[in-house]
Amino acid sequence: MASVLAAVLLAAGCAASEATVVDEEARGPFTMAEVAAVEEFLADSQRAPATELVSIESGVLAFEAVWSMMKRKNTWSMAVVAAVVLLVPGGLVLISGSVAGQKGTRLSDGYEVVHEVAGHQPEQLTVPTTVSEAAWVWEGPEHSELVEILPVSTGAVLHINDGAVGIDPRTGEELWSYRILGSEAEAAVSPDGSLVAVSAGGSLVLLDSGTGEKLHVIEHGETAAGHLSLQGAGLVADEGLVVAGGGKPDGISASFKPWEGDSGWVNEDLRCTESSGSSEIKDGLLTPSGVAVVYQCGASPSQMVSLDLETGEEQWRLVSGDGFDDGYEHDEMIEEEGFAVVGDVAVLQNMARLRGSVAIDTRNGEVLSDSLPSESGNEVLRVLSDGYLAVRTEPVRDEEWKVRFEVRDFSGEVRRTVVTDLSRGTLYGLLPLEDSFLKLSWSESDQNSELAVFGWGDEGSEEVIDLPVSVEWEEMSSVWRIEEAVGPGAFQEVPGAVLLREYPNSGSAARVVGLN
Repeated sequence: MASVLAAVLLAAGCAASEATVVDEEARGPFTMAEVAAVEEFLADSQRAPATELVSIESGVLAFEAVWSMMKRKNTWSMAVVAAVVLLVPGGLVLISGSVAGQKGTRLSDGYEVVHEVAGHQPEQLTVPTTVSEAAWVWEGPEHSELVEILPVSTGAVLHINDGAVGIDPRTGEELWSYRILGSEAEAAVSPDGSLVAVSAGGSLVLLDSGTGEKLHVIEHGETAAGHLSLQGAGLVADEGLVVAGGGKPDGISASFKPWEGDSGWVNEDLRCTESSGSSEIKDGLLTPSGVAVVYQCGASPSQMVSLDLETGEEQWRLVSGDGFDDGYEHDEMIEEEGFAVVGDVAVLQNMARLRGSVAIDTRNGEVLSDSLPSESGNEVLRVLSDGYLAVRTEPVRDEEWKVRFEVRDFSGEVRRTVVTDLSRGTLYGLLPLEDSFLKLSWSESDQNSELAVFGWGDEGSEEVIDLPVSVEWEEMSSVWRIEEAVGPGAFQEVPGAVLLREYPNSGSAARVVGLN
């Protein structure tokens, strides 16, 4: 087999000697031990997708070696087969493909890792302004569950229960994957979208969001501190990890540790004043201008402090009840209330995901609003980077109503509207785009899920897209749970497409539909 492999390398344009096979475009000479390792990889029945070397009358099947670490390090990946090509007189014909992979490794605590990387860096894409078709369906590994859709500059990363998968949102093609088998993995994307962190089993692995290439591994121990939070393993910034610790009566400390080098900072000036009892970190979030820390000392009101990410110096500070009012009366128990970032805006999620009564400009600490509407007939549905989406219901005549969806700025001025009847007026499964407004619904006649596409300014007219996956939330009573099922992270615009998660799974694996 090794001789066949060497011949194949020659056919692919490589040079060979008795000891080495040379690929001048990659990292230097292939040793025969490396060729033997490739032969062992090809014989591994557990790899996927399968790739083989065979002889045929019209030519020979060859492979193109791709070194995942070339031009960076003088190391190589055990799994190097990137594509099988047919060499014929007319040229090269693609037969089958696979991302370059690294399989069968283990974390320090014994979890098996299945890791496949892309052979090249994908191009950066733009977020669509509207959609017209359901273009593809991605199906995950058996028994997988999709936790969240994470936008990155090259498309999307799918956070599944045991890891993360990078896809091309235009085609649904899987570009790379990192799975920690048997784990319940957390995943997060850095603010600029260039990095993906996967945490499970006591380790945090940092990946390139475009290729899935492993950049760093940090051991943090398999404890509650392993969560990707400020008080846990840390918040994943573009240049490093931000962590904080509380529990002391005099205050908390926050620190920044770069991915490389020894520089960083520690801020121990987040003090408690006029309070008894220990300090507690309530929340932490990365913003375009720094890191915001929310902490509380004893029974005192919570404080929100923004720190410069480069220096750790305080930028601004707000005190709950003084700088803003967070006393929204809940209709249900919210277990995960906290802040989230949309552009430069931090929204207090005291209603549902990206939905709440308080919006803060993270650049300067200005409270944009602490009383976004929440009454029946005039209700905020989602906070946006420059305003919010709201809904009004209006009676037209006896037992007939109109539903008006409005995009408003934070002063309440209406900028765009869509008007529809009550059957299209449910308040969940919606997504505002630049040129259109998307709304999920159920077709009783066709017994399937569909997507209504409204142009801004439309009244009662829409295009309808039949969906190849089902989305059901009618049996749920919790607003928070419904938004988890069909809200941000499940029905999500990303560069290149709009993605929708099937809910619940109709089979034994997660499914996502791509809308172009």
